[in-house]
Amino acid sequence: MTLVADAITVRFGSIKAIDGVDLEISPGSLTVVLGPNAAGKSTLVRGLAGVQPVQQGLIRLDDRDLAAFSDVQRASRIGYLPQRASVTGPFSVRDVVSFGRYASRGSQIGHLNVGTAVDRVGLGAEIDRPLADLSIGQQQRVGLARTLVQIDPTERGILLLDEPFSAQDPHEIERMAAILGEFVRAGGTVVAALHDVSVAWSIADRAVLLACGRIVHDGEAEATLSPAHLGSLYGTPFVASSHGPVPASRSR
Repeated sequence: MTLVADAITVRFGSIKAIDGVDLEISPGSLTVVLGPNAAGKSTLVRGLAGVQPVQQGLIRLDDRDLAAFSDVQRASRIGYLPQRASVTGPFSVRDVVSFGRYASRGSQIGHLNVGTAVDRVGLGAEIDRPLADLSIGQQQRVGLARTLVQIDPTERGILLLDEPFSAQDPHEIERMAAILGEFVRAGGTVVAALHDVSVAWSIADRAVLLACGRIVHDGEAEATLSPAHLGSLYGTPFVASSHGPVPASRSR
């Protein structure tokens, strides 16, 4: 499935969070969206997911207006993972991951069944614990498990992730990155808003650099995540290293 933003604008009062963005997400790719705080990364991901209304422009999924899809139709094609869990109530990990079956009315259409998805994110021993008892990082991984139950990569499903690694330790970043890589290799598409340039460098096929709600660079990851582009984007010098570009002050 091809996901396209045509000249979209999102406003919050007088503020343009997204300003006339054109973006086409091709199937079978892993795209990262980077930018400084308040650049519009989360708003862009929410817009692409159909959970953030746009005031101008259009979001299209396979040449059909995303707004014309029912909630169930959209949920069978696009899995959205916010940065923080938005679930309230006395739900267990098993319950929350099972929510991924909403679009299929209870049958399995996604990548994995509930138990397997929970195991894959390293939380098999926590499956019957209340979600609220888990750490923020564990809750993020529960959310990823839910999307794996929801979306099937072999049907060209799409995952839209907002800072999925922000509360993860290095081991869990490696685990989650491997899961996303497998999803893409199986035919799915991933778009992830990130802060960590080194993680973006290690996982992305394509990078989109966002500033003040506008795309300032977009292309193949290695070329786009250059020290020059990143230095301009973040207002601090970057240098090349064996692990990708890093701020000059941390070059050792």
